[in-house]
Amino acid sequence: MSVIISARNEERTLPALLKQVQRLNPAEIIVVLNGCTDNSYGLARMFKQATVVHCPESAGHDVGRALGAKLSRGDILLFLDGDMVIPAPQLAVFAWAVDGGVDVALNDLDALLPSFALSDDVTRCKLYLNSVLGRSDLGVSSMTAVPHALSRRALERIGYRELTVPPKAQALSIIEHLRVEKAGKVNVIKHNRLRQGNTGAGNAMEQLIVGDHAEALLRVLMHRNASGIISAKNLQEQRRQLAAWRNGV
Repeated sequence: MSVIISARNEERTLPALLKQVQRLNPAEIIVVLNGCTDNSYGLARMFKQATVVHCPESAGHDVGRALGAKLSRGDILLFLDGDMVIPAPQLAVFAWAVDGGVDVALNDLDALLPSFALSDDVTRCKLYLNSVLGRSDLGVSSMTAVPHALSRRALERIGYRELTVPPKAQALSIIEHLRVEKAGKVNVIKHNRLRQGNTGAGNAMEQLIVGDHAEALLRVLMHRNASGIISAKNLQEQRRQLAAWRNGV
């Protein structure tokens, strides 16, 4: 197993997370530091097993995950963020799922979120993309959220570059008939670190994630058009469904 951790200024949580990761006894730990100005680099270097990739300028968490995936050698890739400490047993569930044949093991957050009418735009985007892909059973489960894990087969099939846009990578996984399932249930909402860029309606992070889902939907439409799946009747039905989702009914 390769554990890939993306972090930016996480000196308060990164050491404790690394200790939990070590309990999993992975083959390798790859820490990608994005534009850190604190002591995250020095603390990460104290863990001899960790390969530390230092990007002086912030490239973003998703780019960090793609870079870590490219450098990885494991058959199982577990993706984490450095801003929250998750106990090893909860992390192991995702690795076990992949070891058992799952290609994309996602975090199940359905029980933690409000009804559709009260949901934010990001949640609605996740629900809608999964619905369009015929996987409403996935609910809001998304490669946008951690923890999640991939098989080596999934990485080779979709390509590490696609991980820079997680919803698109998820869409490609389903299009390629990979086995995508919910695995563990980790409350990352409770532990998510609040920053200036991820709080408030229409914040920068929300806009980024919504844009990622628009890109994913475009890829789905391109695939269906090339496969001859799209027809005028299908487009009309999709517009009707979109209107219903937008109106919260």
